[in-house]
Amino acid sequence: MKIIKNILSQLHVYAVWLILSVVLWGFVFNFLTDAPAEKKLVLFAEVSGVRDKAFCAEMEKSKPAGIRMIQAHSFDYVMFDEQSLINADVYIVPRESVEAYRDSFRALDLSKLKAEKLSFYENDGLPCGIRVWDGETGFASGYFTYGEGEYYLFLGANSLHAGQVDDAAYWMIGEILQMKNE
Repeated sequence: MKIIKNILSQLHVYAVWLILSVVLWGFVFNFLTDAPAEKKLVLFAEVSGVRDKAFCAEMEKSKPAGIRMIQAHSFDYVMFDEQSLINADVYIVPRESVEAYRDSFRALDLSKLKAEKLSFYENDGLPCGIRVWDGETGFASGYFTYGEGEYYLFLGANSLHAGQVDDAAYWMIGEILQMKNE
């Protein structure tokens, strides 16, 4: 009985050590498994569901040289890492959210896109977004659960992979545009 009382009286110390251990190992795991921004492509989608593991596995089959990791997240992930959202390479957002995120997008260089017959969202006369869902059909629907209405794909304003380091963000857009009606 004395042993149990002794253990219970020190329970707060054990809890603190457990929490510190989890935080430390989480940091170590993240450090070992993450890649720097120059070596990874990040996509954020404001959709009701993202099959992120399947999407990333499919994309990594033919990823460009120099890219070590591809990540896809729903906007719900932002509560954990807002900086990733701000610096994402590609976004998929519903039409009604476009104005709210307008400063996060950059104009598209159409010469880097190989797809034809696309519908664009224009900002100041420049094509900025590509319609990927029209309410019934679109691109990559096997990986993204779209809701009602139109969804557009945008290039991130802070993307390193839209000409600064390489054009890997355009590669990702091209791959998504090949995933018709999945």
